[in-house]
Amino acid sequence: MCEARGVAKDLVRATAAYRSAQAAVESSKAQVRESQAALKKAREDLTESIVAEAKRGARMRDLVAATGLSREWIRTLLRAAGVAAD
Repeated sequence: MCEARGVAKDLVRATAAYRSAQAAVESSKAQVRESQAALKKAREDLTESIVAEAKRGARMRDLVAATGLSREWIRTLLRAAGVAAD
């Protein structure tokens, strides 16, 4: 009977550890989804800001300096928004 109790305790501990790990994975997945949504929103906001600055006459080198993005990437964003990129 002692051995049976020992196995039962191990089984309970292993099951609890498994469920805890499973919950941690689900929590991490939810955090990743939230972070991806926040990144998407930040990208959209950055694109809107770059387009607005370009329409106000900001120079390409100033946009590059302010954002750290490459000239080509900024040109791509501007073209996609229908703004002529220099």
